[in-house]
Amino acid sequence: MKINLDEKSAKFISSLGDNVYVVGGYVRNSLCGYKCTDIDIAGPMPALALSLPPRTTMTMVNHRMGTAQIIYDGVKYEYTPFRVEEYGEGGEHTPIRVSFTTDLYADASRRDFCCNAIYYDVKRDEIIDPLGGVRDVEMKVLRGCNKHVFESDGLRLLRLVRLAAELDFKIEGETARAAKAMSNNLADITAERKRVELDKILHADLVNGAKNAQYRGLRLLKQLDLWKNLIPELVECDGMAQPEQYHKYDVLEHTFRTVLAAQPLHNVRLAALLHDVGKAYCFKQFGNFYGHEKSSAIAARIILNRLRYPNDVIDQVVRLCGAHMYDMRGDAREAKIRVFVSKNYDILDKLTALIRADKIATGMVTQEEAAAPHRFELVREKMIQEGAPILKKSLKISGRDLVDMGFESEAISAALEAMWKECIINPKNNNVEFLQKMAQRLPKTPAELPKKKQD
Repeated sequence: MKINLDEKSAKFISSLGDNVYVVGGYVRNSLCGYKCTDIDIAGPMPALALSLPPRTTMTMVNHRMGTAQIIYDGVKYEYTPFRVEEYGEGGEHTPIRVSFTTDLYADASRRDFCCNAIYYDVKRDEIIDPLGGVRDVEMKVLRGCNKHVFESDGLRLLRLVRLAAELDFKIEGETARAAKAMSNNLADITAERKRVELDKILHADLVNGAKNAQYRGLRLLKQLDLWKNLIPELVECDGMAQPEQYHKYDVLEHTFRTVLAAQPLHNVRLAALLHDVGKAYCFKQFGNFYGHEKSSAIAARIILNRLRYPNDVIDQVVRLCGAHMYDMRGDAREAKIRVFVSKNYDILDKLTALIRADKIATGMVTQEEAAAPHRFELVREKMIQEGAPILKKSLKISGRDLVDMGFESEAISAALEAMWKECIINPKNNNVEFLQKMAQRLPKTPAELPKKKQD
């Protein structure tokens, strides 16, 4: 078996000294015939003892682990000296003790999966395979490097699922049983690390082209009992039946299939994962699913905050979840659709992608049927052709104009909103003369504004 390493990298790594190896994902992916990216290298000596050629920079990334980033001729490498690790109780990702060694086998044994513990000796063009990882690659199987692989590092539970999905590998039986037995160790992992792995699982099909990889990853999280320490709200959706005239699957399976059908647009698959998460709450409270989109939006905000997602991601996913049922029957008046389209103009393509995926995942609609132009898209196109002021700044009157007409504070915003809605519905009215006449009929001070209805 041949490792595909470009000549420049091979020459550089060979210059670092004897017994410096390429290891990890680069070797594994090369053996699989997949795209190789990051080059991780390892050896028995500390990073500072390497023989670096001229014009090479080295930065210590983690002094405790001995990890260094090396840049040579514009290419980044990560070097780690052989080491052994000791972890405390629970699944916290950080070892309590690290010691360095010259023993390659000891270094291999502390790694996660045997397919990641294959070493390539660049100088000798030779593969060193202390744990039988090459055969695992040939058999397309993930096998733990030792029986304690998940006892010390709960993050490996998510890595197991992600790699199985991305690589299209099976999980060896004993490794799967060990993962399920140690599933509670995921509770000790930080929200940020969980978030990163979840995002990768949701887009696992894009890494190596493994068909349905994202769906398989979600199913594996269920089979290994990991959702309870990732998004426990989804566990409540498992086995929850839905009306047979509309749905073929229970809520959780429908959710997974929505992710499967969803396009990889930014935040769409995350919204697909959470779009029905409020159904369990609705059913417990009311005995039905009516209004579940509102409950799902509230739950999505709680979940995504807990997983430390950026605020812009949270806001957009919440909007998508909350809007995915709007005009589901297709009987809303066009005037309302026009306002809805304008208010959601920035996310409309993502929203229609979510709605299509949701329909396909019912099991009642084919991809071809779901691909038909959505009403929101048709109305948007019509509005564009008519020159409707989809954005408020396209109105032919401004807030400054209203100030000159005697409008004050909140009354300005209220007037612009009213005029904008009028021109969204009747684009021909977006002219100064009409809007000035309309403004004369609108409240000019906060005291004149209608009182808001109390909840």
